[in-house]
Amino acid sequence: MSLSKRQAERLITGLWYYKSPLGFLFSILFMPLSILYWLITYCFRIIHERMRSSSLVLKEQSLPVIVVGNISVGGTGKTPIIINLAKQLIDAGYQPAIISRGYGGIASGQKNSVTSVFSDSDPGYCGEEPVLIAQSLKNVPVIISASRASAYLHVVNTLPCNVVLSDDGLQHYQLPRSIEIAVIDSKQGLGNGLLIPSGPLRERVSRLKKVDHIIVTGSGQFNTIERLNQFSKKSSNVITCIDAMREIEPSGHTLSYSSIDKIRERLINFSTLHMVAGIGNPDKFFTTVGNIFLASKSMPELLRHDYNDHHRYTLKDAHALDAIARDEAIIVTAKDAVKLQALDYYFQAKFFVIDIEIALDTVITKAIINRLNQK
Repeated sequence: MSLSKRQAERLITGLWYYKSPLGFLFSILFMPLSILYWLITYCFRIIHERMRSSSLVLKEQSLPVIVVGNISVGGTGKTPIIINLAKQLIDAGYQPAIISRGYGGIASGQKNSVTSVFSDSDPGYCGEEPVLIAQSLKNVPVIISASRASAYLHVVNTLPCNVVLSDDGLQHYQLPRSIEIAVIDSKQGLGNGLLIPSGPLRERVSRLKKVDHIIVTGSGQFNTIERLNQFSKKSSNVITCIDAMREIEPSGHTLSYSSIDKIRERLINFSTLHMVAGIGNPDKFFTTVGNIFLASKSMPELLRHDYNDHHRYTLKDAHALDAIARDEAIIVTAKDAVKLQALDYYFQAKFFVIDIEIALDTVITKAIINRLNQK
């Protein structure tokens, strides 16, 4: 029996993040490839850093860049942090722009293109994360390009902005940077601490010594602060919470917003909730939905529908989900909602979107703003 891509991902993730004899054997078996991966990425890093330092065009630019990324594969919660940080910078009087590669979209494979993303842009072309950011930050320019350096220069040359936020890009060394922020999921942590493919890391753990801040998302199931303090100039927890739930009517328009208490009251009336996620860390979303009912004596049956990260939904997918859910409820992540709503499919099942909000530690935001004010 062959494994699907998602099943293979879950199997490998389990070997990376949970100690077991099989996981140890897996890491030993693939260690030569991890060493080769390190050699290749190290060479690319040196080349790109030299290209950046020798580029007169990049050297002459003084627009500060804040890179928000991670050193591991999978989702860690970068997007809501980008959105929250941009809002705080606006409140402090800054005019930010956001650059991204647009993973999952067609544009991410077009090396020489630079594209502006708007709230109604096609997520199939631009990627769901940039579209979600554009929807959340109405007046903030969002630019995508396979080359973040090209996206940065586009901002510098054409937009009236005074700070750039890079969604991901810690490993994109051709991009200049003023402040680096690494985001780590509290439950998954750093896994077994090994490089791809023996482990989940894109770079060695020692890379964390060079970033300015480490942000830990989630509920703290991983001993983050204690372990990460040995690497970080400044590490801090971030509170991840459900900010609101949107109910979407069949036409695709938002019907209403609900607070967390009303979310529970609204969902508990269903016998089954179909949880749909096509993101890097779907277990985090499924756990979040389950936590809604922790204080309840009863709860609906929760059925999970896993799709690959950055899955491009089709009308066939939407119809299949609607047929399975029938008179019950479908509940999705905000990223998945962006793609499903772009299909213009009229869902007959009740359709809910969980919006995740984060509360950034004021110590980090004040430190970032102080650094920017000094420039």
